Amino acid sequence: MILASPLVAGLDAASVDSVARALEERRPVGLIHDRLPPGDQAELAARLAASPVPDDTAAVVFTSGSTGRPKGVVLSRAALDAAVAASAAHLGARDDDRWLLLLPPAHIAGLGVIARSLALGAPPALAAHDASVTLVSMVPTQLARLLDDATWQPPRAWRAVLLGGAAAASELVARAGARGVPVLTTYGMSETCGQIATCPPGVAPPDGAVGVPLPGVMVDAGTRVAPGLITVRTPAAFTCYLDEPRPDPAAVVTSDLGFVEDGWLYVLGRADDVIITGGEKVHPLAVERALADVRGVAAACVVGVPDTTWGQLVAAAIVPAPGADVGALEVTIAALPLAPHARPRRLVFVDELPLLPSGKLDRAAVVQRLHQA
Repeated sequence: MILASPLVAGLDAASVDSVARALEERRPVGLIHDRLPPGDQAELAARLAASPVPDDTAAVVFTSGSTGRPKGVVLSRAALDAAVAASAAHLGARDDDRWLLLLPPAHIAGLGVIARSLALGAPPALAAHDASVTLVSMVPTQLARLLDDATWQPPRAWRAVLLGGAAAASELVARAGARGVPVLTTYGMSETCGQIATCPPGVAPPDGAVGVPLPGVMVDAGTRVAPGLITVRTPAAFTCYLDEPRPDPAAVVTSDLGFVEDGWLYVLGRADDVIITGGEKVHPLAVERALADVRGVAAACVVGVPDTTWGQLVAAAIVPAPGADVGALEVTIAALPLAPHARPRRLVFVDELPLLPSGKLDRAAVVQRLHQA
């Protein structure tokens, strides 16, 4: 057993170089996001100092902590290598490939880009305009900001843009396709070194599908009628949590509900995000997709807020598109083709949705905002 050295890392050349050198020199590191408050950084460093990890550890990646105390996910060198190989097998490999790093190295998506870059022998680019870039990984918020710039065009060299970290609205994917962005929706997590399922290059996914399992990855879930927890078996599975046992050494049982149909994985969102209103279950992601298809809605987050009559109310925070008529949006949303219990009963219009340092939606902050509305 050995201690993983804490490494505060951000999206800068020095941090990327430090992470890459640690991986090359086979020194276990505990990655800490540089945007965390100093007290949180100190707490994570203390946890690393108090909890030895196996000698074959490559890195410890902390989850966002959106549902409580961040988990320290211990990743072995073998698991990280398996993830890199599976991604390359799925995307294909070219001698001129180079990754663009847009995501923090302290999270699995950013660490994955650095690991894939080491395998290619080409350091990741840090500037989106770098003409040598062929492969990109980003979250929906980043893609939306690019598309909002009417003058922006994707570089011709881009051959695949992995879009994950949060649910991508079909409208966003369609906008990207119309601008020539080669989007491949993807699903993964820290406990699997990232990618689990990704849309194959050049293939249009069925409506609502995220992707197909990568080579060597087995995914079990429920059915369209009865969604279940997504369970993954992969050689890229994590070793354990930093200071707590791994629940199931044979498989990674996620907190996400979904189903597999005709080989495609559909993700409905976290099981603990499900809203129960008047005894009926509502999957927030399904409502968010319906809202995203409304003309004049730039972004939306759906949550449940406490209610003495219904238990929870379906509520939505909405970012209107520039120039949108908020009154007209309210009328349109009230008439959405959703089951009556799934229609948002409380709306609040905001300039932007709160995000965690990882780029994911801060649903707890949205709940607080809507609860006060």
